[in-house]
Amino acid sequence: MSLFQTNGKIDPIILTLCLVINVIVLANAILHYPKIGYDVIQHLNYIQILPDRLPSQKDTYEFFSPPLPYFLPSRFDAICEQYTPDTFTNGKGITYSATCRIYDGKFAQGINFLLSIGTTILLLMIAEQIKPGNRFFKISALSMLALLTVYYKTFSQVRGEPYVVFFIALAIYLINEILKTTSFNYKLIIATGISLGLLVLSRQWGFFIFPAIFLLVIWIFIRDRQTGWLRARQFFLITLLSAIVGGWFYIHLYLDYGTFSAFNVKQASSPPTIEKVLSFFGQTDIRSAELFQAPVRPVFDHQSFFAIMYSETWGDYWGYFTFVKPAIASDKQGNQASIAPYLGQVNLASIFPSLLLLASFVFGIIQIFRFRKSLTSEETPLVFIALLALSTILGYLWFVYKYFDQTDLVVKATYTIQTFIALLFLFAGFMEAIRKRSRWAYSAILILLALVFIHNLPAMITRYSKFFGY
Repeated sequence: MSLFQTNGKIDPIILTLCLVINVIVLANAILHYPKIGYDVIQHLNYIQILPDRLPSQKDTYEFFSPPLPYFLPSRFDAICEQYTPDTFTNGKGITYSATCRIYDGKFAQGINFLLSIGTTILLLMIAEQIKPGNRFFKISALSMLALLTVYYKTFSQVRGEPYVVFFIALAIYLINEILKTTSFNYKLIIATGISLGLLVLSRQWGFFIFPAIFLLVIWIFIRDRQTGWLRARQFFLITLLSAIVGGWFYIHLYLDYGTFSAFNVKQASSPPTIEKVLSFFGQTDIRSAELFQAPVRPVFDHQSFFAIMYSETWGDYWGYFTFVKPAIASDKQGNQASIAPYLGQVNLASIFPSLLLLASFVFGIIQIFRFRKSLTSEETPLVFIALLALSTILGYLWFVYKYFDQTDLVVKATYTIQTFIALLFLFAGFMEAIRKRSRWAYSAILILLALVFIHNLPAMITRYSKFFGY
């Protein structure tokens, strides 16, 4: 409870921000139809097959996804199928129930809500590590989280990224605790190793944390050789333990499919041309009318990485949350005429928080190169978080580069959501730098962000609800 307190009393702003974030997540968990989401049918297939075995490529093209996010829903499915009359067994001995598929999805959405509560608590714990007793640091981080439509959209869907968010936050917290130690703390090492193992058992995106850890050890070694050797030994054991916990699934992929990084899209026989790369990654469409008037599929298809990612972060480019596509709508008309102009306004209003996040990322990169005489308990965690953001961005860009020539469906803000979790703390650090120079400027920024939140709030609530006729 002390995480929500300032000077021994409940801090109303911190508590309100946590409640607002999680109430929106809960509302979407209740309202959002569980059969709507990125590749959601394949995820539901995974859930119903897992009680019997790991799914194969023939069962679902999410076969490459690690099993942790599907484990509890699959246990629920096994119980559900004992009590529903439409349960049947196919020729492969796999039991299915159309009724249970919906209940499985709702169960998974309920778990996402719990993961969101856990995530917000961990964010407060991390903020307390970096800036003990500083309410403004917590308020800044939570204020930006409250604005991220991609957070609510991700947690409304049946998929593994909510687990990635939770375990990345847990890993950051535990690694920050290790960075405080001056000797081996085996309980911390074991806990961190297990958390990283569970992270890579959630989604492959979890592997992006390891380059950040490696670079952090090098950074510490350059600053303080003795501490660097200690951290190297600690993180070697952590990595080894995480491999034991999570590596078995990737060995399974290698044995069955010949690669540790199996995916449902084949790489092109030759890399994309320089012209295609420069066009797709270099074109921003920032002057395009569609970006601020109708930022929904298919206006940017195969044209602009930035425009799709920007529209996916603050709105719903692909149409699985607020933009109801005609092909999915029950009336076969959808809501593009009414929602697209509003999502354009959301993109316009979100320029301000986007610029703040960009400035925060630059602030974090600067921390890496600000060498001081001695390491501090505040500096090192922020450097690690900046390295995490950097490694995730570079890793995701490489992933998109490998596959965008075949499909731009790989461009989804949900896939790199852990970047936004890291940016929350860089934003809070950036805001602290502003607050030290001008409390008026700090307050003005928060007020403007609150106005953006009010404007963007309808974009954070699903339209794919049975209650709304979809």
